[in-house]
Amino acid sequence: MTYGKKIKQHEIVVPTDPLPVWYFIFHDHNSEKYIAPHWHRGIELSYVERGRIADFLINKEHYSSKFGTILIVNTQEIHSIRDFENDNALALSIIFPYDYVVNLYPAIAHQIIKINDPTKFNSKQKISYLKLQGLLGQFIKVYFLDIPTKYLEQQRLIDEILCLLLSDFTEEKSDQQRISGRKIYIINRLQYITQYVNNHYQEELNLTVIANQCNISKEYLARFFKKEMELTVENYISNVRAEHAYHELKHSKNNLTQIAINNGFSSIRTMNRAFDKLYGESASKIKKKRSK
Repeated sequence: MTYGKKIKQHEIVVPTDPLPVWYFIFHDHNSEKYIAPHWHRGIELSYVERGRIADFLINKEHYSSKFGTILIVNTQEIHSIRDFENDNALALSIIFPYDYVVNLYPAIAHQIIKINDPTKFNSKQKISYLKLQGLLGQFIKVYFLDIPTKYLEQQRLIDEILCLLLSDFTEEKSDQQRISGRKIYIINRLQYITQYVNNHYQEELNLTVIANQCNISKEYLARFFKKEMELTVENYISNVRAEHAYHELKHSKNNLTQIAINNGFSSIRTMNRAFDKLYGESASKIKKKRSK
């Protein structure tokens, strides 16, 4: 199951049994190149061992990840991934459920983890960052091992990683950050809209249909969504359809017409346009490469 499919239920993060966190290792072409904007209450860590993420958008800030890069998505921050170069890539994503963290470290309720800009580190943080890279690299190695103590080793590493993050990279939220935190009604509305699109992407979808579902005007919906998600509703619908179509293209023998229809596109042409914008090449071109 891919990262995108696993995290569709925006606020629900199911731990990877038997561990208390959810994690995913990106390797051997097992991930999509694009992950639509989403969020969750959990605190997410991203680490790249090999490969590159050209555009990791976190709370309206753009980052580029390469070897050794560690990024943190704090609770309820909207984030997305675009242009993940998964040829020979190796990367790790861990989501620490918010309740798990706050039970162990109550101060996180009024703090944030700041690790995404290493140029601002003090000398202690520079050393801790190197330690984190080593621990995350170990976690990836243990994942591929078949040993009786595998889960114990993973649990030990998770504890060390979380402890370092909370002891050396947290800071108090500023008054502005507390005031500007995403309000509950905004979260609820965004969750409803994005979930509705993900549940009905195969059907006819447009501003009017979604606005009627939300009991708001289509003009308000357009402004609200663009402001909060940094893309239009139409683009979001197109991206979600393309994401599903891309997965089907890679994992089925259906022809392009079938794939387009299955995923809500009116034609191969509209699907190709969506692929061009999202993946930099058309669905036709990707399928032709696969057939070779």
